Amino acid sequence: MACTKDNNRTGSAHRLIPATALAIFTILGSLCSSSDSPLANRVAGPTSHQTSKAAQEPLGCQRTLIGVAHPDDDLYFVDPEIRKTIHAGCAVTTVYLTAGDDGKSSQAARDYVARRENGVRAAYAELAGAPDRWTEGSTRVNGRSIRSFSLESSSQSPVKLVFLGLHDGLPHGQESESMLKLFLATRKRIQLFQSTESYTEDQLLRTLSDLARQERAQRILTLDYDNASFAFGLRGKVDHSDHGIGARYFRKAGYLSGIPVASYLGYTMSSLEPNLLPEQVTEKEAAVRRYIAHTNCHSKKSCALAGTYKGPLPLDDSDWVHRQYQQEHRNPRLGEIIGDIGRTTEFSSRDPEQCLEAVNTQPQYDAVRINSCNGTSAQKWEIRDDGTIRTVFYRGYCLTELTSSAGLALCDASRPEQKWDPQPWKSTTWKRTAWRIAGEKGMCLYQDDRSLPSHWNSRTAQHPRLDLVSCNKQPEPELYWRWAAGTAQ
Repeated sequence: MACTKDNNRTGSAHRLIPATALAIFTILGSLCSSSDSPLANRVAGPTSHQTSKAAQEPLGCQRTLIGVAHPDDDLYFVDPEIRKTIHAGCAVTTVYLTAGDDGKSSQAARDYVARRENGVRAAYAELAGAPDRWTEGSTRVNGRSIRSFSLESSSQSPVKLVFLGLHDGLPHGQESESMLKLFLATRKRIQLFQSTESYTEDQLLRTLSDLARQERAQRILTLDYDNASFAFGLRGKVDHSDHGIGARYFRKAGYLSGIPVASYLGYTMSSLEPNLLPEQVTEKEAAVRRYIAHTNCHSKKSCALAGTYKGPLPLDDSDWVHRQYQQEHRNPRLGEIIGDIGRTTEFSSRDPEQCLEAVNTQPQYDAVRINSCNGTSAQKWEIRDDGTIRTVFYRGYCLTELTSSAGLALCDASRPEQKWDPQPWKSTTWKRTAWRIAGEKGMCLYQDDRSLPSHWNSRTAQHPRLDLVSCNKQPEPELYWRWAAGTAQ
């Protein structure tokens, strides 16, 4: 067994995985670790000990934390994986970052938020095949009490919904309290919806990583964390800023907590082929219709009895119930050094892997960057036992540490600036083959993802910026790289 919108809208270093094959990939992923390098044995650690409660769960079960921006993102973009997980008997905790207030004001916002919360509860009851009865409580994380609801009666698995309550940032992240502004550091903290509480970025990341640990999650499912095309209504070319930034925060939380993270396309899957089987579409649509019935309900008396929406689905909803696309970065090819941060504009699902590249000009001291992987010799490197990383494009030139970044210079194995130490990923709970690339002075190659494009089809700021930062930082995706062993030609 596999345990692996609001209607704003927005293609392979990410490989898109059709839902019909998702169960196979999930099982293989839980049984196998990546071995694209002979150094893999330096990465793998002992498996984590299961608690007595976890041991009682079905064999092969993975306790799952689903992290999304809005109440309904999970229904449209992560399901039917949610239904499969629940029916396999695996515990599911879904965390909604924002209240989903959609920029509405005052009472209208409160009513809309309440209807969306009622809607996702009804939808999860449908997914679990259980009555729509929930126990309200609070989950204590880092001294905060976060509202949560537990499904009272489910013959399948424990189901819990957690509402963090940040403001909806709107598609461009234009709202004053948006997560995009927090990510770009134009705001140091953002306030919760209908509350005086607020979060700094560090507080948000600690809360999410600690929550994942408390829930004993064995995997985190979130949305497309490489997407950087934020806009509205462009039929699958762009996404919502909350989707992309929220997913980046859940990915960071996974690195901090050592819990594997998988991502799913959001609005951008609309331009791809429908890939769900008819019975999957029927089941997914049933949950969506339960959700819509509550969000369309404006009378408190009738809302308590809201059943299933009977009308035609809106165009976006109809697209989404026929699709589910998980994505993952492809394995590096011989000689490539691929970063854990992927970036594109316009179509985030089309080849978002980013490779270390020698700039296609005369070799200069600063002629290194990160660029979309293209298989050219400019992106082929030799990692040698003497600690040097040599470019194939300019024979005799090596990756060289500069003051705040890295460049190329004639190879001289005696120069400390050309000595690099691959430091393997270390986690007993998330096994993967990846490394930090550390210089002699304790500085690591870093993929800075903060300079996002100003428009969905921007020709600038399409790629992370290559920097050097202290290797003493906690694990985060910006620090990690993958490559295939061997001699590049």
